[in-house]
Amino acid sequence: MARRFEIDDKIRRQYKRYNAVGTQLTMPLLPPADNSDPVGHYLASVNEPFDYALQNVNDEDMVGITIYNQV
Repeated sequence: MARRFEIDDKIRRQYKRYNAVGTQLTMPLLPPADNSDPVGHYLASVNEPFDYALQNVNDEDMVGITIYNQV
């Protein structure tokens, strides 16, 4: 199954407040391939970045996701 997002940019960042180093990803969500279930596509598009972010984390790692619309 194809992902519903693509990674446009990846930046390593220092988060001084948390004394941590992290990765910031810019990932625009892709439109549905067909219009059969736009709500299901949107829900999966929001859940897939969470699954992606949680793939290779340790128990003590922090994960945060911010979603915003540029329009």
